[in-house]
Amino acid sequence: STNKQLHPQTVTAYGTNSEFVDKGTILVNVVDGNDGITKNKTSFEARNNKATITDILMKLEADDESKVKFSHFTGLHGELIVVGKYSLAPTLLTIVNNIIKVYDNFSAKRKMNPSTIETIYIMFCAFVKEMTNLRHEQVTEGLMLKWRDAIKNVLRINFKVDFAMEHLKKISFAYISSMERQKLENVGLRISKLEAKLSAMKVEHAKISEQSKVFIDAAEEFNWNPVRFSMFKRPGQINVELELTNESDSSILIL
Repeated sequence: STNKQLHPQTVTAYGTNSEFVDKGTILVNVVDGNDGITKNKTSFEARNNKATITDILMKLEADDESKVKFSHFTGLHGELIVVGKYSLAPTLLTIVNNIIKVYDNFSAKRKMNPSTIETIYIMFCAFVKEMTNLRHEQVTEGLMLKWRDAIKNVLRINFKVDFAMEHLKKISFAYISSMERQKLENVGLRISKLEAKLSAMKVEHAKISEQSKVFIDAAEEFNWNPVRFSMFKRPGQINVELELTNESDSSILIL
């Protein structure tokens, strides 16, 4: 055990990068200098969750400069425990042991500032811990991009953590599924409305058909016949008409 305290910093694959704040690429978090507790956290979750599926997958694959900061994670302050070459918060001990148990020693040798490597390592473990109590319904695009940065930082210094990126892709599929489910629900709702409309139209069609039957029957009786047709027809009898000729004393019986 040691009294060493962790200090928040912004890192990239190339080391400490204080220029991030100066350049205004991300908002500054106000952090308590004593214990590293974030007082006014700038949320990764504020990113637009309406991105297309292609955009999301491309962003996860993108090799963008990391914007993840130490202060984006909680529970990393307090007395530290030395595990191997690194000093970790007690909250990360279980995570580290689980990773080592399954993937053995996933770190790699690289000539770099040890403090920077430790910070990158800690943020990687912190991202794994952050997933512990989250269901996939609670995951946002912003969270996935934060986790991507934490993973790619350790990949850039040759840590063997490809398994983490593969798992993040699986999480992204689960995240995308919520959008796909919403699409299915929207289409299903439209189908229900169309079916209800079709049912109502069938009822209306039957009603109109019944009301118009007498008129349609009358029209069909005149089909291919002059409108005088059936004028001399008695109910229940064959149509009988007398077609008068110019001769006053003669007539023709038409059956």
